[in-house]
Order: sequence, then C-alpha cells, then structure tokens
Amino acid sequence: MAYWIIPVQEDMWETILKTHVFGFRRESPQKYIKPGDYIIFYVGKYYAKKYGGKFVGIFKVISDWYYDETVLFPNEKLVGKAVEVYRIKLEPILVGECDSKDLIRSLSFIEDKFQFSKYLRNVPANLKRPIPEEDVKKIEECIRSSIV
Repeated sequence: MAYWIIPVQEDMWETILKTHVFGFRRESPQKYIKPGDYIIFYVGKYYAKKYGGKFVGIFKVISDWYYDETVLFPNEKLVGKAVEVYRIKLEPILVGECDSKDLIRSLSFIEDKFQFSKYLRNVPANLKRPIPEEDVKKIEECIRSSIV
C-alpha cells in the first residue's frame, strides 16, 4: 500500500468525484499505482475557479488498470473521443478542501519549499515517489477541518 499525489485540473476533478474513475492517457502510472493504494487529488491553479491549489480528496484504488474508450472526461467531450483511456476505479475515503499553502512548510515530501510546485506536477506527482504516511495524516487532518 502506498499513497500518491495526483494533480488534476478542476473539471477533471469534478468528473472523478461523480464517477469514481481516474484516467490517464499513457500506461506510465500503472508502474506505480496499484489496487489497494491511495490517491490524494490535488487541483492545480491553472483554469481553476474554486479548487485551485487545493488537496481535495483521498480515494482508495479498488481496481486494476483497464483500457476504456468511453468518452468520460471533459477534455474528451471537447474532442469527441476518449483520451484518458487507461483507467482505474476508486472508492472515496475523504472529500473536502485543503489549501496547499497552509501545509507546504510542514510536508516532508516537499523538500525544496521555494520550488514546491515541482512536487505537485506529473502523474504521479512527487517525482513519481509515494508520499510518507505522516504527510498523508497532515493532509487528511486539513481536509477534515474543512468539512462542516
């Protein structure tokens, strides 16, 4: 079992939240993310109106990766064909909002606090390394505090 950060755009996050499915265009995440692992979704600031710069949910991976050409995600609907064809099913564990700026200094996986964004990009993020459980607990606590 490992914990991974996955950055997404806001509209993709909304689809993940509704469908409990994450998709990626290449097979590369399959090398890392396995059934039983946990994904912490982070919404990047670009094009975001509500969730930009926030950790928004923790999900458990409950399936193997599978190939699916069903049009599901917003970018796919724009082009009229499946793009994020390598997919996994997810079980929501915790959903809320945690502003990353509130945690940057306390997260050990972010080694360079002045260039923190390099740890919150690519799939999986954190330079393709899982994050420590102590950091997961901090993110989880922050998300829980946002739930009213």
